[in-house]
Amino acid sequence: MNTDREFPAMPAECLYLGLAIDPNAPAAIVGNQKTSYQELTRSVEALAQALRKELAPNDKVALCALNNLEHLTAFLAILVGGFTWIPINPKNGKLLNQQLLDSAQPALILVDCESKNTLPETNTKTWLLNDSTQNTHSISEAYLDQPFTPASPNANDIMGIKFTGGTTGTPKGVIQTQRNVAAVIDNMQRVFEFTASDRNLAVAPLTHGGSHYILPILAVGGCHLLHSAPDPKEILTAFRQHKASVSFMPPTLIYKLMEQPGIGNDDFPHLRHLTYSAAPMPPARIEQVQHLIGSRLSTVYGQTEAPMTITAMGPEDLSKVELHGSVGKACHHSEVAILNDDGKPLDLGETGEIAVRGAIVMPSYFQAPDKTEQAFYKDWLLTGDLGYVDQQGYLFLKGRSKELIISGGFNVYPAEVENVLIQHPDILECAVVGVEDDYWGERVEAAICVKADKNIDLAALQDSLKAQLGPVKTPKAFHMVTQLPRNPVGKVVRRDVLQLIADQQSLEEPLP
Repeated sequence: MNTDREFPAMPAECLYLGLAIDPNAPAAIVGNQKTSYQELTRSVEALAQALRKELAPNDKVALCALNNLEHLTAFLAILVGGFTWIPINPKNGKLLNQQLLDSAQPALILVDCESKNTLPETNTKTWLLNDSTQNTHSISEAYLDQPFTPASPNANDIMGIKFTGGTTGTPKGVIQTQRNVAAVIDNMQRVFEFTASDRNLAVAPLTHGGSHYILPILAVGGCHLLHSAPDPKEILTAFRQHKASVSFMPPTLIYKLMEQPGIGNDDFPHLRHLTYSAAPMPPARIEQVQHLIGSRLSTVYGQTEAPMTITAMGPEDLSKVELHGSVGKACHHSEVAILNDDGKPLDLGETGEIAVRGAIVMPSYFQAPDKTEQAFYKDWLLTGDLGYVDQQGYLFLKGRSKELIISGGFNVYPAEVENVLIQHPDILECAVVGVEDDYWGERVEAAICVKADKNIDLAALQDSLKAQLGPVKTPKAFHMVTQLPRNPVGKVVRRDVLQLIADQQSLEEPLP
């Protein structure tokens, strides 16, 4: 890699860097199907040329598919062909995907057969990725082994537009430039130190956070183990038999994995990094996971507007009990500050809104100048998250600014209460919200999922919480639910939790 440039690798170069290391090495494995770098590059370049025949340079291409070889091939073809990538998660459903397509207005849609029923009827030209009668193989077959020159975009050119929000308002398209993604690649390599022997178990959607593992792994000649259905038994098989060494998962999937009968350290013979993100993991859960897999748990913190690597923390630091509530230190291409309501920097240890600047930060939202202006204070991106930085530079999250509960004039951070609740041995997961109240302004309430065949003494639970948190932060009502409402990428949707609470009779009368 050329280290004289701003970044060691630009996005479109990553496939070719891996190809140069070993053309015959496996680049991707799906079930029993293994694809080498040479075979993958051949397919990618053929599809990229088919796209060039159909589209103008920089045209937007929507890609909706599960985690399969067709998805990986199409993503790389969009990239090296010089087009703008519009990821569409098939888990979204038709309503949200209609909004995303209406907003993005792609010139072409690429979709696999398993996902086509999640897209609305559209007049936009659509290519099926894996259909026996009409697929991209037949479309691109004429271009196999033809001379090809990969795109060489400028750093500020748009690589992709990722959408955040929707269904309850206009989706926001986050512009991610070539420079943004190159910075994320470099950040990830500095944190995880990927090598050619690494195998990435890709179970998180490649339309979201999982996509950020594709390029840095390819750049060093590593391999992707692609899984569309996050079945815990299949995941364990990948760790045991297919030498998975790194994987990125939301906490909920890690919890399901840890609940498998007989699971232990020996089930992860090659694991280096099991990385959680997308949602917080309470310290009690971190201890449980580390007890089972050893010191191999890591974390990253980011958001679509500043992808993946605002901060990160590897297994060595995360093994320290005092850092279980942290999401690590700022990455190489990130700078973090804590601001008050007036945009003034706060001192170390003081809680305020987390702001970030640096090469990973988006330039703007897509066709939304007003929302872009609201998202920034000077050159700082306002994340909407609350937290503080300690004396050693570690960032600790306290929750979303809009989730802050003000009860009786006191600030209550939901994560603080949840971290104590989850320590109860019979609670699987929980969510704390603020419910409007004439006396308190907002009263603290909690939705909890209890382990099967377990009953909780709510009065004893409430007394225990009062002793640890005080009466203001202790939930005044508990609501038993079978599962917490989540969005397609696994994050708890608190407005839906509030609706659950509104629809369900409280198991306790609110305290006076």
